[in-house]
Amino acid sequence: MNAPEPLYRRWLSLLSVLLVLATFGIVALGGAVTSFNAGMAVPDGFTTFGTWSLIAPLRTWAYEAGTFLEHSHRLKGYVVGFLALGFFFGVVLSGARRRLGLVALAAVILVFVIAQAVLGIVRVDHNSLLIAGIHGVTGQVFLGLTIVAAAAVGRYWIERRRNAAHERPARGPATARWLTRGLIAALLLQLTLGSAVRHSHSALAIPDWPLHYGQVMPPMSPAELTTAVAAYPAEKLPANYGHLSVGGVYEPWQVHLHFTHRLMGYAVFVLGLAVAGLVIRRYQSGGRDAVWAPAAAVALLMVVQVLLGVMTVLSGEGAAYATLHQTCGATLLAAAVWLAVRVTLTPAEPVSTLRVARDPAAASPPSGAQPA
Repeated sequence: MNAPEPLYRRWLSLLSVLLVLATFGIVALGGAVTSFNAGMAVPDGFTTFGTWSLIAPLRTWAYEAGTFLEHSHRLKGYVVGFLALGFFFGVVLSGARRRLGLVALAAVILVFVIAQAVLGIVRVDHNSLLIAGIHGVTGQVFLGLTIVAAAAVGRYWIERRRNAAHERPARGPATARWLTRGLIAALLLQLTLGSAVRHSHSALAIPDWPLHYGQVMPPMSPAELTTAVAAYPAEKLPANYGHLSVGGVYEPWQVHLHFTHRLMGYAVFVLGLAVAGLVIRRYQSGGRDAVWAPAAAVALLMVVQVLLGVMTVLSGEGAAYATLHQTCGATLLAAAVWLAVRVTLTPAEPVSTLRVARDPAAASPPSGAQPA
């Protein structure tokens, strides 16, 4: 007995899109909390100044920017949690429950959002910058999962699965599939490095660009760093240089971390443009409508992300630029996941061509037949 074909549920697809948008909102808001150093503006984890955060009176948290940002981030977390719960039950109660992989994905998303909430509470209760960094990175991973979920219940994915029920499913080119997945892995590594830079207050450990204290290679030892800072023109140092570092002085490991983030950024930039260019070039005869938009988005966001990183440094870690840089990174990851999904599902040749290639006999006319 053949498995029933998956059904497209418009309401479930809409719910998944709302989950993606809400997750993007909370990631962006979390970036603002970090940029404005408001992570401890509300010092109790589960409650807001002693009242359950969901029902905390406006007067207890809306009186200044820090508490407003942190409490709004918590409220947004409840929205994401309720949407994740709704998506899970929507998958289970709809015809999609026959797709065990989708049920498992919905369950992972629900568990993930609960774990994120616990991480957020522990981060505040223990005032831990390490947990804050982990919380930030896993939030962006969660955004990627919601993109996959939205694609899995979307019309395009459903139609591809229906086609697969009647014929051998076509897949994208192996090179493009693996390169897009490799790009996602590289972005996750870079986002982890970026989170470490932000939460270790190392964004200005190298205060200039494209050089590093006016030289090609940054100072790597305590003596070299001391000499480089002394020789660097004081008027060119940002006003808040070292303001959150111990004693106002950066350590060599902070310089190393910042420099590694820069080098990885250059590598990911080249990789992202190469992957986008490869996909656009490979999909010339078929599948262009499906993959060109996410490929173009990846290429454009790569350029914007690098520019925002440069402006974050040159502005002296301006809160607006730092927040936009973090948010653009999350958007870039989402676009890369979108591209990887589309490349996986979409052949690079028209379906009719693929059918002929799989059945060469179909391309030859019957014996004795006259050409048209």
